[in-house]
Amino acid sequence: MQIRLAGIGGQGVVLAGVILGEAAAIEGLNVVQTQDYSSASRGGHSIADVVISKEPIYDLIVTKADVLVALAQLGYDTTKDSLRKDGLLIIDTDLVKPDREFIGAPFTRIAEETTGLALTVNMVALGYLVAKTGVVKKESVEEAIRRRVPKGTEDINLKAFRVGYEEGSK
Repeated sequence: MQIRLAGIGGQGVVLAGVILGEAAAIEGLNVVQTQDYSSASRGGHSIADVVISKEPIYDLIVTKADVLVALAQLGYDTTKDSLRKDGLLIIDTDLVKPDREFIGAPFTRIAEETTGLALTVNMVALGYLVAKTGVVKKESVEEAIRRRVPKGTEDINLKAFRVGYEEGSK
């Protein structure tokens, strides 16, 4: 499965991609994770690509995404052509106005309301993605979160992930 996460700097898109890739590795799957971001630390484009497969992987980047998660309009606008025609578009419904069919939720608002930090939007969106696709197990992502988020932020990130997973399970 080819997954592209897109947003703007400060939304944690790259960390979400790293965590998703690590969760796949925990499960013994083959995985390649790459990222692209602008030189602006806040507000520039940010993209994380994750390719997950039981078979060997030959593409080092997403060529045609099966899933595109867009957390900001800029992220959507710059990556929408990479999504397959029959691919799954997941958006932050408050921030992205797509020109095609989509699913999603107000991820940033959910993050702010449940954790008090918009910064946890990446974990909310990651939970939603995992619930909707089943690409990896919830428990594998939780383990990857414990390993990868800054020390002392594990609980708040796990809470955000679980809230997103619940939202995606509806």
